[in-house]
Amino acid sequence: MVGPSDGPVQVSIKGCRGKPEASLRKFLDTKVGRPVNLSNINFRGEIMYVSVPSMDIAQELLKLSGIRFYGEKLTFQIKTHPVKFGAGAPGRDGAGASDSVTVRDRLVALLQTRVDPQGSSLDLSALSQDSIIQSLGADPLQDSKLFEAILVLATQLYTDIVTVNLANNGMSSLRPVANLGMHFPHLRNLSLMNNRISDLRELNCLSAAGSKVPLGELSELILQGNPASDAELRLPNGGASYVEKVQQRFPTISMLDMNPVTPRAQPVSAAGTSTSASTVPRELPFPVAQTFAEDQAINELAVGFLEGFFGLYDGNRGGLADIYDAAAVFSLMVDTTHPTSEFARTNSDSQKRVDFTAYIRISRNLTRVKSQHKRIHALVVGRAAVIQAIAQLPATRHPLQDSQRFSFDAWRADVDGCAQQGMAVVAVHGEFTEVQTGSLISFDRVFALAPALPGSPAAAIGSPCVITNDQLTLRRYNGFHSWLPSSELAAPAPVLNLTPEQQEMARALQEQTGMNPEWTLKCLESYGWNYQQAMTEFPQVRGTLPAEAFQ
Repeated sequence: MVGPSDGPVQVSIKGCRGKPEASLRKFLDTKVGRPVNLSNINFRGEIMYVSVPSMDIAQELLKLSGIRFYGEKLTFQIKTHPVKFGAGAPGRDGAGASDSVTVRDRLVALLQTRVDPQGSSLDLSALSQDSIIQSLGADPLQDSKLFEAILVLATQLYTDIVTVNLANNGMSSLRPVANLGMHFPHLRNLSLMNNRISDLRELNCLSAAGSKVPLGELSELILQGNPASDAELRLPNGGASYVEKVQQRFPTISMLDMNPVTPRAQPVSAAGTSTSASTVPRELPFPVAQTFAEDQAINELAVGFLEGFFGLYDGNRGGLADIYDAAAVFSLMVDTTHPTSEFARTNSDSQKRVDFTAYIRISRNLTRVKSQHKRIHALVVGRAAVIQAIAQLPATRHPLQDSQRFSFDAWRADVDGCAQQGMAVVAVHGEFTEVQTGSLISFDRVFALAPALPGSPAAAIGSPCVITNDQLTLRRYNGFHSWLPSSELAAPAPVLNLTPEQQEMARALQEQTGMNPEWTLKCLESYGWNYQQAMTEFPQVRGTLPAEAFQ
């Protein structure tokens, strides 16, 4: 018998064809109780051939014969006469496959680990770090034929891809992915985050400016973390010019770097026509509501808290010390980009230049602040430090007398790292005027609130809660009309009777399937409001639905 130190041993495994290789490795490591270190992986028909470092590991695998993996029974054999692989090497287990078949098998395994269960999202991020890619000994983004093979195979196996993630691939050119539009004509979401793209003209090969099959339905694009987007945002008026340059190439996008933008056109229809975004009303599944509170008690808590907080913030910030927890955390983020809504394009307050210098000093806008040192030190921790920080910010005046200028959501929550029970989160959106400059500024502020303990400063002044976390976001003025209720958006009576859980299910299903509100509700009702069943069955029934279900 060959000893454990006599070198690699070839083992055949039957029953794992088409299963994720990474999962198989982890499964075998766990069952054997130590790293198995599979290498030299090849396929012949339904059988996988691997090498393991020693005979004792091979014998441990042999003992596992009959165990089930992904529902299939695995059979192991030690190959005393190893099967050879390579051009012209058929081996001893029957007619051999060529290297190209082996590559295809590995690419199938790659895709199985990188496509979501719905078959709509393809994650090709950080490919060079993937063990399957490494086993091929090639970088697909440097080898255009290999990358093209991945796209062709993905197109054959998954026909509903609408999202592709190409983040963290070190790409300086988009030429290797120039055929995305040909392979995925209905692509809606594309991430190119954290690559090395230094010129926005690289996008031309994916747009009508340089492609015969452009991404005509693209609605979301992520470019942040690339030298090109970082350079654009550093320019004067960089935010507006950056959006302008991207939309020249992709007029249909409504999200850029995870921020909403107003699309210039709607995606091209099957008839080859497109419509102006401004002429197509956006249909929402439920009526617009100015506020949301989990229940009446939370609503009363939020209203009382916000009135008291902003009253002190405008008139006596030092008085806020009593309602911040001793270990409170405060952070501020400044978004200096120009808002792109139709309202902002015509509103003088939105177009007015705003000097954010006093805020940027402690801003933690993580898309701009790259220094880890500044990210840490811009986080304000402790009651005294928080009061000192907000006291140095410009004096403000919040229009508390005009409730329509504010919107809030409030709900109970368990906050990580906090031992206190009865936590609540209040997220408020609104505006204020800087007293000295007269600048009108939009803001979002999220508070994590905990019950005031007996004997605490907050309890002494009659406050039912203390602030444990306070996150403030500032941006140029963008109005308040987006959250005002509209009679045109009123939902039919059955919608009004939905529970919060049913409303969330309907929102999620509509987002995943693209159905309109009426058909979303029909779908959920037909499956007894079983969301998982509706999602599972949707791909099978999609082809039977009428066109109006998606209008």
